[in-house]
Amino acid sequence: MDVVYLNGQFIPWDQARISPDDRGFLFGDSIYEVTRWYGGYFFDLPSHAARFRRSLHETRIIWEEESRFEEISEELIHHNGLGTECAMVYFQATRGVAPRTHAFPDPPVKPTVYGFARRQSLNTLASERGVGIWLTPDPRWNRCDIKTTALIANILPYQEAHDKGFAEVCFVRNGFVTEGAHSNIFFVRDESLYTHPENNDILAGITRKNIISIARSNGINVIEEAVAADMIPYMNEALICNTTGEIVPATRISDQVIGDGTPGPVTKRLQILLRELIQSGDPHR
Repeated sequence: MDVVYLNGQFIPWDQARISPDDRGFLFGDSIYEVTRWYGGYFFDLPSHAARFRRSLHETRIIWEEESRFEEISEELIHHNGLGTECAMVYFQATRGVAPRTHAFPDPPVKPTVYGFARRQSLNTLASERGVGIWLTPDPRWNRCDIKTTALIANILPYQEAHDKGFAEVCFVRNGFVTEGAHSNIFFVRDESLYTHPENNDILAGITRKNIISIARSNGINVIEEAVAADMIPYMNEALICNTTGEIVPATRISDQVIGDGTPGPVTKRLQILLRELIQSGDPHR
């Protein structure tokens, strides 16, 4: 039986109960984080923990045990017998339970903190062949840097893209590509790697951060600069990245084929470099 974490306890999934007055349920007044377990170790858990704490602080949600994020994540893996499996851990904190009103509860209430772990493997076919993504206006709010559960503006365009046969969206704001619904986006032109700079228009992805680091360490020029949507036809390669999917080539954006329609050499090299970085964290190697 699946074991989850809820408000300080590890309990069977079917015994977890959350109040209908929880502000996460009523308002989406909550934040979350997703980490990746590679059959014996997490990849860059400190960065995920730091982003989770940043989201807490930016939303003014006070969780007195925030220092236990890493410990609880590991315990979820082991309580669910996933030590040798590939898995993900989801962790969420809401502002807590209070009568519905827009103002924060006064006095403050304890947050609702929930986490679970489950098996999750990579989509190796997508990583090898590439996917199509759908170009669409970015309808989201101006604090995309906070990893909030209020994702309806991500979900609706993503579902439309999914219905059209695309694997992800490519959001455009003020004429420039920002990111996907649950991915960061990179482009390659003349062997330089382009991606939107960190600001309120994108989520600072952990995989994005590591790609930038390994690219620079291996002589690939990185330019943190937004790419104009009308420059997409002139890009040699494109890729999307996130925690659960690592690097996936984007070989088509709407009707525009990228490059020759197959994963490009820079993307393939980055996939190898990222895989080497991930495997370097394996304590059994």
